[in-house]
Amino acid sequence: MKIIDYDAECDAITLDLGSNKIHRTLELTEHILVDITNNGTVVGFEILSASEQISKIFNRTVSKAEIKQLLCEIKKETDNEYLIQFNSPEKNEVANLLFPVYRSPLIS
Repeated sequence: MKIIDYDAECDAITLDLGSNKIHRTLELTEHILVDITNNGTVVGFEILSASEQISKIFNRTVSKAEIKQLLCEIKKETDNEYLIQFNSPEKNEVANLLFPVYRSPLIS
């Protein structure tokens, strides 16, 4: 598990998977961005409007102070799916965010 980087002023979470150079950022949804290398390897995620998005997946209001305490684990479920698991030590709860990441053949 890793501690996530949360910028309360911007209300954004950044999750880095490695030190590889980011070639492109893909917008999966209005609030979820994925950083990829030039060969399509996922190297990071960003969650915008994080307090709203995290509250949705926990199905309750999650404060900005609690978001700063969240632990996170990222698992590659399949070739195109990632699971981000958030653990709230404060409430002893776990919430999951599963989403597909498709790499278009047009991206180079």
